[in-house]
Amino acid sequence: MSTPNNLPAQISSFVGRERQLAELRRLLRKSRLITLVGPGGAGKTRLALRLAADVLDRYPDGVWVVELAAIGDARLLEQTVASACGISEKPGHPVMKALVEGLAGRRALLILDGCEHLVDSCAWLASLLLRSCPKLTLVSTSREPLGVAGELVWRTPSLSVPSLDEARHPELVMESEAVHLFVERARLSRPDFELDRTTSESAAQICTRLEGMPLAIELAASLARVMTLPEILDRLRDRFRLLTGGSRTALPRHQTLRQAVDWSYGLLSPPEQAVLVKLAIFAGGFDLAAAEAVVLGDPVEGSDVLALLTRLVDKSLVTAEPSGLGPMRYRLPDTIREYALEKFQQSDEAELRRLHAVYFIALCGQASSNLPSLAMGHWILRLDSDQANIRLALDWSVAEEPDAFARLAASMTAYWLMRGRFAESLEWLNQAIELSTSSLEARAAALLGRSRIRVRVRDYAGARRDANECLRVSRKLGLTMLVSRALNVLGVLSAIQGNLKAAERYYMETVAAAQQLDDRIWIARTRNNLALVRSGRGDHEAARIELEEAVAILAAEGDPYGAAVVMDSLGQVTLKMRNFSAARDYYLRAIAISGEFDDPMNIANLVEGLGLVALGEGDPARMIRLASAANELRAVRGGSSDADWMKSVEEGLAAARAMLSGQAGDAAWRQGAAFDMQAAITHATGAATDRKGDPGSALTGREKQVAALIAEGLTNSQIAARLKMADRTADAHVEHIRNKLGLRTRSQIAVWAHERLGSSPERSTEIARTK
Repeated sequence: MSTPNNLPAQISSFVGRERQLAELRRLLRKSRLITLVGPGGAGKTRLALRLAADVLDRYPDGVWVVELAAIGDARLLEQTVASACGISEKPGHPVMKALVEGLAGRRALLILDGCEHLVDSCAWLASLLLRSCPKLTLVSTSREPLGVAGELVWRTPSLSVPSLDEARHPELVMESEAVHLFVERARLSRPDFELDRTTSESAAQICTRLEGMPLAIELAASLARVMTLPEILDRLRDRFRLLTGGSRTALPRHQTLRQAVDWSYGLLSPPEQAVLVKLAIFAGGFDLAAAEAVVLGDPVEGSDVLALLTRLVDKSLVTAEPSGLGPMRYRLPDTIREYALEKFQQSDEAELRRLHAVYFIALCGQASSNLPSLAMGHWILRLDSDQANIRLALDWSVAEEPDAFARLAASMTAYWLMRGRFAESLEWLNQAIELSTSSLEARAAALLGRSRIRVRVRDYAGARRDANECLRVSRKLGLTMLVSRALNVLGVLSAIQGNLKAAERYYMETVAAAQQLDDRIWIARTRNNLALVRSGRGDHEAARIELEEAVAILAAEGDPYGAAVVMDSLGQVTLKMRNFSAARDYYLRAIAISGEFDDPMNIANLVEGLGLVALGEGDPARMIRLASAANELRAVRGGSSDADWMKSVEEGLAAARAMLSGQAGDAAWRQGAAFDMQAAITHATGAATDRKGDPGSALTGREKQVAALIAEGLTNSQIAARLKMADRTADAHVEHIRNKLGLRTRSQIAVWAHERLGSSPERSTEIARTK
């Protein structure tokens, strides 16, 4: 006998969500109340209905859906539920009593769909039913949890979106749930719609821009009958005006994107609305301290910020994202942020932008004072997280507070150097120096920053002009710290140009200035440069001793990053001494530290150093792979190392190629070019291969399956049949594997898979299970 139910017939296909459905089916065996929460348009209702259809056989006494969206009066709730379940009122009996009696002995599933506007009443009803009906299971959908004892809150994720790296491959793009849904819905109004290489990239970008939100994707797809995909993508900058083509028979809040968000916004209290609007000032996320700095003021008191932020998270309008060891990060989904930004017309946007900028100017100043320090890693991660906000602060201050802008740009220099963001840093620093500011100290700091960046991009003449002007202004104002830094830049420039005598003089003056400040870290860092001058004169042993002392000082003073830089110098010096064992030890110690800071520019030098060690020990192919990997790390950022070091690397590379055939040398270069930074570190250090650090870590789970099957000798068609995919999809996967690994033939892929995946029929099955 079929289970009695009132599930509506689905007139369009259900796309994706296989893993989520499997998880929910499992959870239904453990919990009697599951609430699917998520913002409007997240697909909660469709997911709940599909879940109900999947588990019909578990509930022989009925599966009932109660649609609550149209109920405006909480007093009608009990009657609506009873009616949906086919339970009739009894004369003289309360509806609730009849409902409890009707469900008390039933093994049934009740879906309460759309509880957010009746959340208190739904919570009371759910609690009573769970206590009175021991065989009853409830699933609710809501913008926020019901808050009932025993409730399992399940946040509805967005549909998976494609990697933009794969956007030109229609077969791979179609494997994402979001693009699959887009194509399915586009075909409803345009049956001949197909993705090809000219449209798949736009489809991928549309779905990514809409963050995998099902309602927004369906509305965008409906426009495919009247617009090209690039046109849809272009007009998404005003998504609320564009996405208005929902079904006339759908609930009003599902007919347009604006109505969906209006519904959620209208359920907020005035303080919650005020906080949501103010939080839209942040770009790319924020933490609690930043929120408190910006949103305080009428109608929000200091003690209320966390409580209101928590309520917005509960209502699915703000997402909370753990950030490792740092504070919790919060973010408004793009659709919610765009909606809230429109509300700025009714609030003091200028004041919000000022408060936002003031907070991040102070944060960057604090970060700058902690570079270097033992807390350096923490501050680097903070700056990583807030790059979008810092750029907003730069944009505001350049127009409103030129002095603050110059200080902010100067304080970011150390971070920009570490992250290799040379073009961006020069753009900001150029503006800071060209502006008319009242603070000569801020201008001098900006000049110093630009001189350091110019050294890294080999604009040595410009770097010398900036350093000299910074030195002149700083001496006039008595800014000893800036004097010492400018002198050091001039020493570096002299060393680059081969004038070791001048370099030594500048470094000695740098040490003297740093001694006035008792700046032991800067003194030790300058001793590193003095030691390299000694090594340049051939006195390698004296340089090594000097560098060992500098490492000890920096470690004691709490500057691990500086210690890694000096160990790089020790590696270079001991390489010149042809002590490959010592050089390897120094490079391994340095790369362990630099890897913690995720510093691509220093890591590039260290990888090359380990390549030269490998060459010295008779492994030319390893030298070529590591030189290629370092070249890629620098190419992405547009920086370079100093000329003497690059000359050593180029000579080593030439020697390595001379020891191999042209084909073997080219193959090694391609392999190195395919490494990401972690893979380069793993290969350079000889660490045990693991999934994360493997040079093939860029491969997706499906691509590893395909590679394993190639190793078993299967053709593309056989792979497609085994993995239940189209032949074209298998072809695309093979092409992508070749590109990512820098391999040309199937036999090369097979060798790679045997070495890295341990390919066997059993292993490919394991990969499939863990995908």
